[in-house]
Amino acid sequence: MNGPRPTGRGVPVEEFLSAIGEQLDRAQDSLAIKARTGRPLTWALREMKLALQVFIEVDPQGHVLWRTAGPNETGASTVNLEFTTITRPMIEENTYSVLDDSDARPFDSFGAAADLTDEERIRLRRLGVRTVGQFRRLSPQGQTGLAAIGDMVNIPVGKLEAALRASARPSVTGHEAVRRDDQTLLRVHGQNLSDGNHPEVRLAGEPVEVLESRPTHLLVRPLEHHRTGQIEVTVNGERATGFFRMPGAPKPGEPAPRPQPSGGPA
Repeated sequence: MNGPRPTGRGVPVEEFLSAIGEQLDRAQDSLAIKARTGRPLTWALREMKLALQVFIEVDPQGHVLWRTAGPNETGASTVNLEFTTITRPMIEENTYSVLDDSDARPFDSFGAAADLTDEERIRLRRLGVRTVGQFRRLSPQGQTGLAAIGDMVNIPVGKLEAALRASARPSVTGHEAVRRDDQTLLRVHGQNLSDGNHPEVRLAGEPVEVLESRPTHLLVRPLEHHRTGQIEVTVNGERATGFFRMPGAPKPGEPAPRPQPSGGPA
């Protein structure tokens, strides 16, 4: 005799909780609209408790999945969830915002440079390491701190050192033109673009003046003839590259504007 068939694929825990939160937010928005019409509010949600019968799975990436038990399907676990109201100070005190991260680049992007396996990346994620900034905060003492982390998550310290070196290299992520005092300057965005001193910057192969330098952005003065080309930033011998296009420069494939004739009839 065949047993009950599974009801479907598992759902990541965070997606399930986010879906409930989104619907509760919608209910709150509906109540706010109702209050504006002048009708009195007749109910409010203070607490909500759920008892779920689910099968718990873990996928190859280390994500925990829930699959709802079907009718007469045995062996499921009981998960009790309780939702309650919280205040703004509680949210601000306990919530991490990626917008406040000193370096919000995904840490996984440096896994190849450090030769980290998928399992080792999962172990770091479980420690709360998802961005480069979080990884750096784990090891404020340098090599001593990395050794302790390596012992904790069973990752060779050499791999962690390689990841730290890779994350410290400069990178160019974008640019924008800035008007200042009737000049068009170029602001270069990225990470590790300055070590406290002005770095060397070249536009289309030519050195340009650096007016301001911060780890996350530079302000440089292009030469008058600069329109498009490569950005090169060198910090402590490490080089990062990108591409720039000044306002009015033709896009790739477009013909350059023809010069207008000067002067009038003799």
